[in-house]
Amino acid sequence: MPPTWTETTLDVPGGVQHTLRVGDDPTDQWHVSIALPPPGLQAFVGPGPFPALYLLDSSLTFIVAGQIAQTTWAFSLGQLQPVVVVGISPATDDFDRLLTQRNRDLTPTAAVPEHLQGRTPYGTGGAGSMLDLICDVIAPHLESRYPLNPSDRGLGGLSLGALFTCWALLVRPEGFQRYLAVSPSLWWDAGLLLDQQRLPAVDRDRSDVYLAVGGCEDDPARSWPVLTPEMLEAMSGMNMVADAASLADRLHGQPGIEVRHEVIPEEHHATVWPAAFTRGLVHLYRTDRQRPPIDE
Repeated sequence: MPPTWTETTLDVPGGVQHTLRVGDDPTDQWHVSIALPPPGLQAFVGPGPFPALYLLDSSLTFIVAGQIAQTTWAFSLGQLQPVVVVGISPATDDFDRLLTQRNRDLTPTAAVPEHLQGRTPYGTGGAGSMLDLICDVIAPHLESRYPLNPSDRGLGGLSLGALFTCWALLVRPEGFQRYLAVSPSLWWDAGLLLDQQRLPAVDRDRSDVYLAVGGCEDDPARSWPVLTPEMLEAMSGMNMVADAASLADRLHGQPGIEVRHEVIPEEHHATVWPAAFTRGLVHLYRTDRQRPPIDE
């Protein structure tokens, strides 16, 4: 069926929520939320077009990100671009379904790690279809409806959403220019994204990347909230700090990619998003940032 759209206002300054339907199955419906410059700031930001940052897992990331973007811009003395934040999430309030559907939509291969056994009723490996939906349906619709710059799209996420972001950066970078990846789940499929032989990167013109992880993510035993013994056993040996460093090393060696990698002290997987998003936003969108030539 052809895509259909409905919309309603959100209780967020400048917020609108669209519902996209692309099929008859409940998993074929999406909430697409957008945080535009609110009326009180529009006289200062101008008419656009604005860069847009598309975030996965909007039920977890969008509200915080939209408010941070607006607040940080208001205090930036004109040194931050007015970024429009877009959040994408399954159209459901069922939190369990959100968690299980993201295991399908945000993963690049049909693998099932031990700690997700029994948590993949929709399967895994749907990242390609999800990226098609964003690039071919969601972004063009929003760019026809709002003053968004189609030449300045960003992609970002947390955890599996950051895995998705990093995977798109490596193998399908043509749709985006900026990437914000926070605590990416690089353990996926036995470290697929860290293996240049299994997942070779494609060429690109320019990709600006912010990659961050919490300092306490080096060992599940240090996690807050405290994990159950069963979860600790299933996640034994997982070191997201080391994995992020390995990915940063790989990206530093890739032509056309400029990357900033940070380990944020005292932050956990459950707490790192606000701090990392703020730092990534400023890094990627500050107006006084000088970009070196691609061949530097």
